[in-house]
Amino acid sequence: MLVALYKNQFVDMVGDSTKEEWVAKNKEGGLLCPVCQSKVIPKCGMKKTWHFAHRSYEECAGFHEAETNYHMLGKKGLYKWLIALSEEPIVEFYLRDIAQRPDLFLSKHNHAIEFQCASISQDQLRSRIQGYQSLNIQSDWIFGLKRLTHKGNFLHLIQSTDLSAAKKDNAGNLFLHYYCPLQDQFVLLRNILPLSQRKSAAISYRFSSKNFNYFQEVSQTYNEEEFLHYKNLWLKQKTTWRMTAFKNTSPSVMYFKKVLYFNHRSLTLFPPLAGVPSNGYYHFETSPYLWQTYLLFMIEKLSVSLFSINFIEQEFERLLQKRILQVRDFPYINESWKNAMRGYLHFLERHKFIEQVTDQTWKKLRDIHYPKTVEEAFKLDEIFSEKS
Repeated sequence: MLVALYKNQFVDMVGDSTKEEWVAKNKEGGLLCPVCQSKVIPKCGMKKTWHFAHRSYEECAGFHEAETNYHMLGKKGLYKWLIALSEEPIVEFYLRDIAQRPDLFLSKHNHAIEFQCASISQDQLRSRIQGYQSLNIQSDWIFGLKRLTHKGNFLHLIQSTDLSAAKKDNAGNLFLHYYCPLQDQFVLLRNILPLSQRKSAAISYRFSSKNFNYFQEVSQTYNEEEFLHYKNLWLKQKTTWRMTAFKNTSPSVMYFKKVLYFNHRSLTLFPPLAGVPSNGYYHFETSPYLWQTYLLFMIEKLSVSLFSINFIEQEFERLLQKRILQVRDFPYINESWKNAMRGYLHFLERHKFIEQVTDQTWKKLRDIHYPKTVEEAFKLDEIFSEKS
């Protein structure tokens, strides 16, 4: 940790105090943990970032995970960056009511900033976000750049917890922020489109901390010309889905393969209208080609042209309970898988397959076309991609 109590005053390791000054304070025995009031020792070595450490190994309620040198460097770097922006950040400010200690707290904005380097579960992430929300504190997660893997043009491997912390920009696109203290650089991921459980298409922007103003950039919408490249990525992904469906043995794939098989359909030859990035599709962790194909299959099997959205929702809820369908958790986004489902219905409406009659009622306009061969499927995917 970077903060301690000395004579009932907060002191920190981000300032200009010398090693000799910390040694003198330590000899007086007056350096204490602000949370548990135990004595702490100033660590002022040559290799690691200067910090305070507890004398004993007793658990302290204010700390949830061991700190790496990378994490401490990041906190110091972010602190200096905010100071340069004329902000007044407080390092490791302890919020006793919720027993949480954000890495940086901006009291003027009532805003907590977490620099996340260690592993954290999605349940822990949601719990911490809800803790801040219970005190009407805004919060943001900035992730250590080590957590992000760049796989090529517009392709990234994003950890599931990182993606859960995503917010929407002014155009409704997902975004995340990363920071590297070793390079003192921010990497902004914009227009994030998940392609699989970990793989996502995203546009990345690099900024030196000297050229990045968080409060101006946080929800700004960036140039979307790169979306042309997304079409090629998505087309390749649909090809992958088609070529791997027959050998994929996951419970979700096996279930939908079985349903289609007994209705004389092949999952490999799913309709070109399925497997598309419709509005909010990412609320399902299950691949869109699976749940969208099943939704089309449900509409296709209707004996009448009119159908209620409740009919689809009830079936999807059944599949969710059986864990055949999986969803993603986005604590910052006030939406659910039902928004994904409605987004796809509106997508089908734009392509003249269905039309909305009332808020809860839709009408089927025409039959869905299934490719008869893999070659036809690839050709239709390409044609559909160019039209979209």
